Amino acid sequence: MRNFVFIFMLLGLPLTIRGQEIPDSANTTKQPGFLLTSLSYTSNNNNNSRLANAIKMPAIMANMAYYSNIGVWASINYFKYLVPDTNTYEAEFQIGYEKSFLDKFDIDFSYTNRQFRGDHAYEGIAYKHSLALSGTYRLGGLSAIVDNSYMIGPTNNYFLDLSLSYDFKFDGFLFKSGYLMLSPTLTGSFGTSFWVPGTIDNIWGHHMGGGHPPEFVPRNKFDYQNISLILPLQYTLGSFTLTGGWYYAIPSKILKENSWTNQSGFLVSLSYSVIF
Repeated sequence: MRNFVFIFMLLGLPLTIRGQEIPDSANTTKQPGFLLTSLSYTSNNNNNSRLANAIKMPAIMANMAYYSNIGVWASINYFKYLVPDTNTYEAEFQIGYEKSFLDKFDIDFSYTNRQFRGDHAYEGIAYKHSLALSGTYRLGGLSAIVDNSYMIGPTNNYFLDLSLSYDFKFDGFLFKSGYLMLSPTLTGSFGTSFWVPGTIDNIWGHHMGGGHPPEFVPRNKFDYQNISLILPLQYTLGSFTLTGGWYYAIPSKILKENSWTNQSGFLVSLSYSVIF
């Protein structure tokens, strides 16, 4: 379940993937500032071997972000979960700084303040603050991405995501200002496991009617957690971008031994950008 926000943000913020990339048809100045608004929907299914049915977590997300031409950026994200009977949502405020080197390497540092309200069975990792440091190296259409994140809450957790992605780009697709990009991505995730017992408690209490969940015993404080395949497809026409994506995450052996199986879903997103 911890993959949800990572994958959602990767698929749901077109134009900002791999260093605020702007299609050639819109790129009249190098690294312009722009305002991005988007509305997204995701189906999100988590399977657990002890539950008869998958945990369904469909959600909508509204996002507004501003990226300046000096690298400073800020965003507000709102997630609304559709299944719970109680009003369940989370809101984030993010601020960060991105720097590009030689059009090949990007680094991005950010801080997030997060608030969650509602049914905690849908929360995933409980945290209020997080720090993230990402680096991307591009060679042609290939990108190697390293994401570090430290989440602070009832438990503190550190995560490392290592990704390889390849961009298939088609400028002038269908229309002169049209731009199509397919970016299959493979991600290996590593991290601490302090978040897992609390998440299991919430899921067990919600779906199993209380009682005591099986005890989770991590092998190490920091370990491999899952591998994910992400297939996003983006089409930009003028200031609008339509994104569709599918993802599938396979948990590690230790998570499988503790009833986790897989996580999957699709996302659709419509974004509008104003370039300054």
